[in-house]
Amino acid sequence: MAEQESFWEGWRERLAALRNVPPVLEIVWQSAPAVVAAGLIFRLLASLLPMALLWITKLIIDGIVHAISTHQPVESRFWWLVATEFGLAVLGTALTRIIDYLDALLADKYTRHVSIRVMKHAAELDLLAYEDPVFYDRLERARVQATDRLGMIQSIGRLIQQVAIALSMSISIMLFSPWLMLLLIAGVLPAFMGESHFAFLGYAKNYRQTPIRRQLDYLRVLGGSREAAKELKLFGLNEFLTERFTRLSDEIYLENVALSRRRLIAGSFLSLIGTMGYYSAYVFVIWRTVNGALSIGTLTFLSGAILQASNNIQQIFSTLSGVADQALFLTDLLAFFEMQPTIRSKPHALAAPRPILRGFEFRDVSFQYPGSSRLILKRMNFRFQPGERIALIGENGQGKTTVVKLITRLYDPSEGQILLDGVDLREYNLEELYR
Repeated sequence: MAEQESFWEGWRERLAALRNVPPVLEIVWQSAPAVVAAGLIFRLLASLLPMALLWITKLIIDGIVHAISTHQPVESRFWWLVATEFGLAVLGTALTRIIDYLDALLADKYTRHVSIRVMKHAAELDLLAYEDPVFYDRLERARVQATDRLGMIQSIGRLIQQVAIALSMSISIMLFSPWLMLLLIAGVLPAFMGESHFAFLGYAKNYRQTPIRRQLDYLRVLGGSREAAKELKLFGLNEFLTERFTRLSDEIYLENVALSRRRLIAGSFLSLIGTMGYYSAYVFVIWRTVNGALSIGTLTFLSGAILQASNNIQQIFSTLSGVADQALFLTDLLAFFEMQPTIRSKPHALAAPRPILRGFEFRDVSFQYPGSSRLILKRMNFRFQPGERIALIGENGQGKTTVVKLITRLYDPSEGQILLDGVDLREYNLEELYR
């Protein structure tokens, strides 16, 4: 029962995640509009070639069968059909290479564009956000998602091409027998549902593993860095770090293997159902041909159409499921872009005083970090004037650096006011205050 609830919950999350696709496509378009448009045009052209090749092959085979059965030479147009088939094959090769080139070009442009956007947005966020481990996990996932979701973008391009091919093949099959099309779809659906379910479980696993992977990266760097080498030797920490790294990496490995094993067994069984659907349709077409209802050329055409329709329908379901699952990973990237700084300039903010005349004043200033109930500063009151030199003395964690960050308005106080020349810091233009 719990497994069934998890399955349907996974589907609800997957469908909801498809809302992430349009904003990401907008980012893709902004990164390289000309490349995206050219890629779509060439993919649509490439999707028309399989049907054209199958149809010309049908005409060629029927021409050969007719010539043999009537003991007459082939018609004059026969060799034009052969030449056309050759031309289409050459065109198909050229289109494939052009599409690959455009995909590579788009990958570079998108990676550059989204990486710069992540860097700029991260620089705009509050410094206080970096004190929050939850934010750090989100930032790490956003950095990874910014470049690792290229597969989803390329999958959407393939999906368009697969849909166009499947439509053209399906129309030809349905003109012959609509039941064949339903048989093919019925065979593919179970495999699609199974792949989608396991892909969602993979996303959930990767999400859970993010904090552990961050620890592994930290341990990997710490265990092999020049800066930490002295401490590792003096305090004998190498064995401790190695054992911790081994334990965490084994935990991830065992979880990955368990999911892969389940996916292998279930996927193999469901793929068998799809294969049975294809061969059932294929046997029916052969039976009709043997009984004289179809020509050899039509048999070849329908066999190729059934095979390509079956493959493309499976690919459509698989690609669509993959896009939905990839969209789940984009949640953190888009949520990261939606984060807005709380420390910002007000409309019509005041210019910072130049020169400073009266100095800074802390009035009942308290401060605590997010997620902590401990006050680093509690109702602090003091002032200092231009030209004064003040030393802040205290143990680690007592708020010395925090005071400096409050003065520069990298943080805002949790309570109280910080005045500069008698005016609250929050009234000044932020960029001028930084300068």
